[in-house]
Amino acid sequence: MRDIALALVFVAMLLGGVRHVYAASMVWMWTAMAAPNTFLFGFLQAMPLNKIAVGVALLALLADRAKRKFIIDPSFAFHSLFILQGTVTLIFSLTDIPRTYDLFDKMLKIWLLVCVMRVANRERLQLHALVIMLALSLGVHGVLEGFKYVLTFGSHKVQASGTLGDNNSFAMAMLMMLPFFAYLVKYSALAVMRWAFGGIGMLVMIGIIASASRGAVVGLVVLGGMMVMQSRHKAMGLLIAAALGIAVVSLAPTQWLDRMNTIQHAESDGSFMNRVASWKLNTIVALNRPLTGGGFSALEDYRVYQQFVGQFSMLDFIPSEQPSGVLAAHSIYFEVIGDTGLVGFVLFLSIMASWYLNLRQVKRLSRAGPALAWARDLAVALEQSLIVYLVTGAALSAAYFENVYIEATLASMLLASVRETVQARVLNPLDALMARRPAVEVMPWAQPRR
Repeated sequence: MRDIALALVFVAMLLGGVRHVYAASMVWMWTAMAAPNTFLFGFLQAMPLNKIAVGVALLALLADRAKRKFIIDPSFAFHSLFILQGTVTLIFSLTDIPRTYDLFDKMLKIWLLVCVMRVANRERLQLHALVIMLALSLGVHGVLEGFKYVLTFGSHKVQASGTLGDNNSFAMAMLMMLPFFAYLVKYSALAVMRWAFGGIGMLVMIGIIASASRGAVVGLVVLGGMMVMQSRHKAMGLLIAAALGIAVVSLAPTQWLDRMNTIQHAESDGSFMNRVASWKLNTIVALNRPLTGGGFSALEDYRVYQQFVGQFSMLDFIPSEQPSGVLAAHSIYFEVIGDTGLVGFVLFLSIMASWYLNLRQVKRLSRAGPALAWARDLAVALEQSLIVYLVTGAALSAAYFENVYIEATLASMLLASVRETVQARVLNPLDALMARRPAVEVMPWAQPRR
């Protein structure tokens, strides 16, 4: 029954994708982020829904007669160079384990999706719908885990889907979505949708707590601090944050509190010290192969591990014991530096920097008038999501997480949209007034507030 219901929904989504390229890009993103196959048990479970969505999106793009400008900016340039560096890395890889090819395939697919987005998603309604799809695609995992946690009175253990990895990666992904739910609560036209997004956001936050991830607690503190500081009502925001913190500490089970208390004893935590050892070994790989790195997840290959572990004393000034076997990178920074070398590391940081700088420009341009307040608030949500990723990702192997590059592209498209709006106002105020009317048809529940 579940497969039949999803099949009907999926066909309807594909029909919309054939008609509108922006809708096709959203279906593509949904199949990648929500991973619907993981919720199925029948005839659809083995069906390549993502590949079908990709094919429809590319066909819709080829058949589209509208003359749309492809947005090329530093963010896209750095992303494209990062893909090129990934290709070089794959060619000169020290390993041939399946994960190496899986990660490169993931990088290439997300780059293609980004290319479609840069043609299709430009206007405010399209960007708003994209935010809804992104938040719900990932948020569904948080809702399910949060709901289970409530029903079991805190005894449920998070079991993240294969696309999100372990509980720590799950928590990071959900943290990145929280700012978007706050944005949607503020900018959804229908009151019922504002309440719905608020409820979903609360369940997602419960799911984050249920993950029992220490990194998630750090991320929640950082995110809460940013939300309070960037709020127009700081005193009220501080009171709400304090109330939520007290509620979490009061209602959380004892085992959860015991795990969180280990944060202040990192030097005696074997899990943390294993991460330090992995960071050192990835750095050693990069120092030996600065132009290519070792290859995607190279140190998860025991042969590569043996090749470099003998040089572990090279960085003895960083205290840690030599690892006894292969380890994951456990850091977006050291994952990239070990996989793709110093060149890839610089390009990765450049993508993050261009993402941030694009948002700075959006916030500056949105001062032109109250009609662009939505753009400023969306830029704030994207900025908060970026900072959460940079902080929590410091201890996670999540450098190739699809959502990161989708959000970086969303920041680019937001800047392009704001620039076009500001330019239209300068050139012709009447055209600017007309541009506020919906340019595409969307369902009433997806309408943004003006």
